[in-house]
Amino acid sequence: MTTRPLRAALAANLGFSSLCALTLILAGPEVGRMMGALPGWLMTALGFGLLGFAAFIAIVLARLRIGWALVISGLDLLWVVATLPLIAVPGLLTADGKLLVALVAAIVGLVGLLQLRGVKTLLAGGGDGEGVYRHCVRLHSSATPDALWAAIRDLGAMERYSAGLRSSRVEGDAAPGAIRTCTSTQGQSWAEEVVSLDDAERTLVLRFQTEAEDFPFPFMAMRGGWTVKPAADGTAAVEIWWSVRPKMRRLGWLLLALMTIPLDRDIRRIVAAMEAGGSDPSTAHARRRPALSYC
Repeated sequence: MTTRPLRAALAANLGFSSLCALTLILAGPEVGRMMGALPGWLMTALGFGLLGFAAFIAIVLARLRIGWALVISGLDLLWVVATLPLIAVPGLLTADGKLLVALVAAIVGLVGLLQLRGVKTLLAGGGDGEGVYRHCVRLHSSATPDALWAAIRDLGAMERYSAGLRSSRVEGDAAPGAIRTCTSTQGQSWAEEVVSLDDAERTLVLRFQTEAEDFPFPFMAMRGGWTVKPAADGTAAVEIWWSVRPKMRRLGWLLLALMTIPLDRDIRRIVAAMEAGGSDPSTAHARRRPALSYC
């Protein structure tokens, strides 16, 4: 998966937002008079707000989180929707003011759409087929590969590591064909079938039984997997992935992008709990969380 289109769009947004913020902070009253009797303090306040938005973009760009990039895109499009109607308000803006509002809205809308395309490109880059989207994260754990793999392959013990699970139980031996049933703290339940489990390669692949009438997620098909590899210093690098075919064919990728916010947060807590040997998962927020990147 390539992150370049999304990073480029976020960088463009960061640059333009910073430029607008500094202009309004340093010359708010002048900009207000040019646009048409707009209070200077309002322009300056807007500049500081944009500066905070630019700082938010910088954080997301540095750590690159798909879900938060989607939120930024939504805020960009909200700006366009909120500001363009001002052009039609009689007597509010001068001709130059109307032109400036339209120009800024066009640029903001463009970078917002480019960010959305970058998010979709990133999720569709797994090569799993048309209409299938994939989210893959890589974490560097302080545990040894064998210790981390032992926690992962203990299929029925997931409730010990995830604060979001009330229970997890396995029907059959930990081998292909086994069924793990999980119930969340909100009472939602789903079943996962073991497709493959390879101790030599330290890989696990699961198929979520989306055909169940009470399957709680908006996907027609869904798979997930874990792969543990040794790092150079003897610790473990683990890749966790989800591959889904949304029920909403055109806009379903937006749901997956939004879901990556809790997924990216919770998977770090789960691996941290695995490193700690499965102590109370509700205290995982107080532990060191492994670094996360996309794969």
